[in-house]
Amino acid sequence: MRLALLLFAAASVALPAAAATVRVEHGNVLVNGKSVTNAGRDRAAALSPDGRKLAFVRAGSGKPIADCSADASGPAAPLELWTANVDGSGASKLAVTHTAAKPEEMVCAFDSLQFSSDGMRLYFETPAWATSGAIHVYDFAANRERFLIAGNGLQVLARCRDPKYRDDLIVGQHRYFVFSGSYDWDFLFSPDGKEVGPLGEGDHTSDVEDACG
Repeated sequence: MRLALLLFAAASVALPAAAATVRVEHGNVLVNGKSVTNAGRDRAAALSPDGRKLAFVRAGSGKPIADCSADASGPAAPLELWTANVDGSGASKLAVTHTAAKPEEMVCAFDSLQFSSDGMRLYFETPAWATSGAIHVYDFAANRERFLIAGNGLQVLARCRDPKYRDDLIVGQHRYFVFSGSYDWDFLFSPDGKEVGPLGEGDHTSDVEDACG
C-alpha cells in the first residue's frame, strides 16, 4: 500500500491513525460523512496524520491566470489553498495560484496535498517546467509558502515508523547524463529538500514498507 496521503474529490481514503475518512462531494469537504465546509467550491482535501488539521483546494474567483502552466495550455482558473480544523472551524486561506517570471516562483495548482507527520508542513505539486513539475511546501510555523525542489510524483513518508526516514520525500526527477541522454528516476529527499539518495525506477512500495516497518 502506497503511503501517499493524496485525497481526490469524490474519493474516500481511510486514515487509521486519525480514525477518519475524508472526501469531497458537491464542492464541500466531508469528514466521516459530515460536511465541514459549505462553500460549494472545494475539490480536494487531505487530513493531517494526527487527524487534527485539514487542507483543501477551493476554486477561486476573479480572472483566469494567463500563461501559468508550462505546457501553455491557456489561462487557468484561479485556485486557493485553505486549511481548517478537522471540524471545519478556524478556516484560513494559505495561498493562491499566481504566475511569475521564474517557474520555481509560480504556483499554478495545488496537487498531491500531503502533510508532515506533525501537521506543521503541507506539501503540494504544481506545474513548472516543460520536463518537470515543482514541489512546494507551506510552513505553518513560518506562515509562508515556498518552492522546495523540482519533481513529480510526490510521496511524503509521514507514517514511517523509522524516525530516520519519517517525513522524507520520494520525488521523481528528470535528469541528464554527463555526455548525452536523460533519465527519470525517483529520489529520496529530506523534509527540507536535501537529497538523501537515488531510488531508481519503478514502484518503491516494498522498499518503503521494509524501511518503515
